[in-house]
Amino acid sequence: MAKYLAGVDVGTTGARCALIDLKGNIISSEYREYGSTYPKPGWVEQNLDEMIAMTMEACKATIAKSGIDPNDIASIGFSTQRSVTVPVYEDGSKVRPMIGWQDARTAAEVDDMLKLIDAGKYYDITGMPMGTTWIVTKVLWMRKNEPELYKKTYKFVQNQDAVLKAFGADDFYTDISDMAFYGVWDVGNLTWSKELCDLFDVTPEMFGKPTPPGTQVAEVSASISEKTGFAIGTPICVGAGDQNCGVIGMGSIKNGIVTVTLGTAGLVILSLDSRIPGFGGMMITNHAVSGMWEMEGLSNAAASSYRWFRDVIGTQEKELEKSTGREAYEYLNDLAAQAVPGSKGLLYLPYLGTAATPRWDAKARSAFVGMSFSHGRPEMVRAVLEGVVLEVRDMMDGWFKAGVEIETLRLGGGATKSPMWNQIQADVYGRPVEILKTSETTVLGAAILGGVGAGLFSSIAEGVDEMVEVIGRVEPIMANHKVYEEMYQAYVKAYEGLSSSGAFDQLAIIQQAD
Repeated sequence: MAKYLAGVDVGTTGARCALIDLKGNIISSEYREYGSTYPKPGWVEQNLDEMIAMTMEACKATIAKSGIDPNDIASIGFSTQRSVTVPVYEDGSKVRPMIGWQDARTAAEVDDMLKLIDAGKYYDITGMPMGTTWIVTKVLWMRKNEPELYKKTYKFVQNQDAVLKAFGADDFYTDISDMAFYGVWDVGNLTWSKELCDLFDVTPEMFGKPTPPGTQVAEVSASISEKTGFAIGTPICVGAGDQNCGVIGMGSIKNGIVTVTLGTAGLVILSLDSRIPGFGGMMITNHAVSGMWEMEGLSNAAASSYRWFRDVIGTQEKELEKSTGREAYEYLNDLAAQAVPGSKGLLYLPYLGTAATPRWDAKARSAFVGMSFSHGRPEMVRAVLEGVVLEVRDMMDGWFKAGVEIETLRLGGGATKSPMWNQIQADVYGRPVEILKTSETTVLGAAILGGVGAGLFSSIAEGVDEMVEVIGRVEPIMANHKVYEEMYQAYVKAYEGLSSSGAFDQLAIIQQAD
């Protein structure tokens, strides 16, 4: 009898494989990092070959470290970064580098689309605010700017499709919960929008095949077994986008549960039984649980801001990591703990990857605001942590004002490893937050979907009941919350002032010239 499930998360900055027992305990896990390239300001690209190689290496290392008999692994489920444009040949190999979801090169294409359809109508059909993130904008950009590569492309697929194909799938399968990111999906009717396809001169055949999460689409072959360490014949199952998997791994399968995940991107997601209007251009997507909905707010940078700070300003802590083995982030957390809540009035706008929900401003850029001689590195570190959470607070503002029912608020992602960041979240939101036994919720969600695909669970709900557990609750410190509400008002005014002044526009012009 199978004893374990494999969850594989192929994210923006790296791939993680985890072997998880049937009670949700991670037995073994390995991570392999890869990067992005930035050919021009606002452009973000990745190497598909490197991504697949690192994913398979992480799998093999995880199994080897665990000492587990690969035949005891019931299935493999995949969590993948979303809204990545992967132009591929028929065999799944790349036509050009992947265009990342953070890539904002397609502002002109968005303008062209707005000449063909009203933004409000587009949102009603797709559940997506008109913007540069969606795959159709990259398709239109390639058609205009790289016509020869465009003609060679067999399909424009997502990361889920490309990874499944590399692991042996016979077609390009996109999970239903990821379909909205193509930008031409009718989210209300769970089908392609003929109107949008006709307007933008694209066809469903250009994209991946819509497939329910938790569907088995292949088995591990001898060649894949050699590369990954999985046993021949292990079921390979469609998972979902990383955030959709995170929702499953956090047990958010009932109305009114909110999840906040601070990873490379930041996502705040409200699970719903029925579709309601979005707030601040929030994405309305299909939940991995059939018939349910997600209302999603997106931060393009989130924990990436902390990584940027580590790499660019926290060089001292990186050197300490090399000499002591203690993570640079732990040293930075210690530094941030020296600063008071509110960082003495130092504000960080976390727009390294432009502003997504609720601003949707491709020209927005990051900034420290309010800096004086009284501020040092402790305040700068803490301001980054606080600024990321203030952006999430900005997303939730519409819910708070409209009185939307929020039954429970749960935290996930790598940021939950920091008790201080968990407390900052509770303090900024002014609400209790729940902590889960497994912080790696994306791989847990992927594993649950793999378990459904292999028939180990009769439903996603059964998998959640067996494998997801809440282990803690952080109460807000209301005195801190008062400080953060003042900081939030400053945050809104800082963004609006920079935006309305034309500063962002001028900086974008200078950066493009460089």
